Amino acid sequence: MTLYLSKLTLNLQFRDARRDLADPYDMHRTLNRAFVRTDGLSPFLWRLEDSRPGELPVVLVQSKDVPNWQQLPEHWLVDQAQRVWEPEKVIRPGQWVRFRVLANPTITTVPLGVEVQGSARSHRKRLGLTRADDQLGWLQRQGERLGLHHVSATVVRSGKVCSRKKKGHTMIVVAALLEGQALVADSVALAAGIRAGIGHARMLGLGLVSVAPL
Repeated sequence: MTLYLSKLTLNLQFRDARRDLADPYDMHRTLNRAFVRTDGLSPFLWRLEDSRPGELPVVLVQSKDVPNWQQLPEHWLVDQAQRVWEPEKVIRPGQWVRFRVLANPTITTVPLGVEVQGSARSHRKRLGLTRADDQLGWLQRQGERLGLHHVSATVVRSGKVCSRKKKGHTMIVVAALLEGQALVADSVALAAGIRAGIGHARMLGLGLVSVAPL
C-alpha cells in the first residue's frame, strides 16, 4: 500500500504558522485541512523536525491518502516536496536499517491492591518515562513488536510537549527523539508499524517512524 511522505517548509513571517509551531494541537488542526474527505478525516502522522539556527522549520507528514496542501492557509508554506513509497518494497528481512522516531515512551501502572480484571482496568495509569535507560528499554520493546532485532539506539533529546487545547485544558506528555539502527527480522510487522506509528499522543506530532536501509 502506497504512503505519501510530505516535507513542508513553514513561513515564519506568517502569524498562523508561528502560532502552530508554538502548539502541536494547533499544528495538527491546521494539517487536518489537507485530509478532509466526504466521509471524514483521513488519518496521518507528522513530526516537527529539528532545525539549526537560521533554518526555516520543517514538518514531515505521512499519509495513506494524497494530501491537498492547497487547503492550508495562504502564505503558511514557503515550500513543499512529496514522495511516494511502499515500505514492503523497500524493506526486506535480513536488512539493516537506520531509524528515527520522536515518540511518547510510557508504561502503564496499576495501584497496589487493585486486580487488573473487569472494571479494575479503569485504575490503570499511563506514566511517561523520563530517564534515558527507561526510554531505550521502551524502544527495545517496541522494536520487538515491529520485528526488529539487535536494536541499537541513542536518545538524541528528551523533554516534554505541551499543548493548550480547547476550554483551557493543558496536555503535557514526555517526548524523546530516538535514533539508531536495527536488523529487520519481520518486514511485514515493520511496515505495519511504519504505517500506524508507535506510542501514544500521535496527534501531538509523536509516533512517526522514519526508516531507511543502511
